[in-house]
Amino acid sequence: MGFKGIFKDKSSGTKVGLLFLLIVVSVILHTLFAQACVVFFSDVELVAVDFMKFSNQSSIDAVKFIQLLSAIGLFVFPVILYSHLCDFDLKLNFNFNRQTLLLAIAIMLLINPFIAFIYELNMNFNFPEWMMFYDKKAENITKYFLRMDTVGDLAFNLLVLAIVPAIGEELLFRGYLQQTFTKWLGKPHVAIIITAFLFSAIHMQFQGFLPRFVLGLVLGYFFYWSSSLWLPIVAHFINNAMAVTFTYPALSYYAYLTENTATWQQAFFSFMAVGLLILLLQKNLSIKKG
Repeated sequence: MGFKGIFKDKSSGTKVGLLFLLIVVSVILHTLFAQACVVFFSDVELVAVDFMKFSNQSSIDAVKFIQLLSAIGLFVFPVILYSHLCDFDLKLNFNFNRQTLLLAIAIMLLINPFIAFIYELNMNFNFPEWMMFYDKKAENITKYFLRMDTVGDLAFNLLVLAIVPAIGEELLFRGYLQQTFTKWLGKPHVAIIITAFLFSAIHMQFQGFLPRFVLGLVLGYFFYWSSSLWLPIVAHFINNAMAVTFTYPALSYYAYLTENTATWQQAFFSFMAVGLLILLLQKNLSIKKG
């Protein structure tokens, strides 16, 4: 592929402008392509998609498809193209072993009670009406998205809500933003905090801001300690995939594993268990680097 590194020696401002331009153009083109596919290959009216009128499963699938391509256009394609044009290392390597991977997965499995407890605290905040509008809209869309009748619906939801967000959001937030802030500020811990804040804020779900911020911190440190984007990608996927999978009717018995409620005792046990596993993960990575 040509043009590799042609913007490598440009100023930071030029590179940021380039990425912004790539994101805008990519989102527009991917969204228009998705809408064209809906118009030509389905019987769903585009106006119904635009106003989120989920009258049937076909309209829901159409919105999912547009969401899928829009996410690729926002997160995946522009960041990968930017990395090629600027010769930017996204660190898509495997600088970790199987034990590290298993520890990261275990952390994501055990952290939910602590996250649920924080979510309940966050819910008690008084938010302005305009913030609640975005929360209710997101909650409504999620409710329709998670309506699954077949294994095909489950597979499609895993693609739309777990695989693409895990890859795309990690490419932008940890792969690009966290590394860029670290370079600019020279303080990796501050960069992780800023990136986690932006990661949570961009979702526009204010009642879930704090738990998503905490998850952003965990993913940020996974990347910082491992120097591999694949570790937070896998962890991010596990987090999202659990919420999707346990909503599927045949697996709904295990939905309690991802419930947004937890006692302080459960949260405390979760926090202590995750803390211990994080220490083991960090030690494992330090030994590997040594």
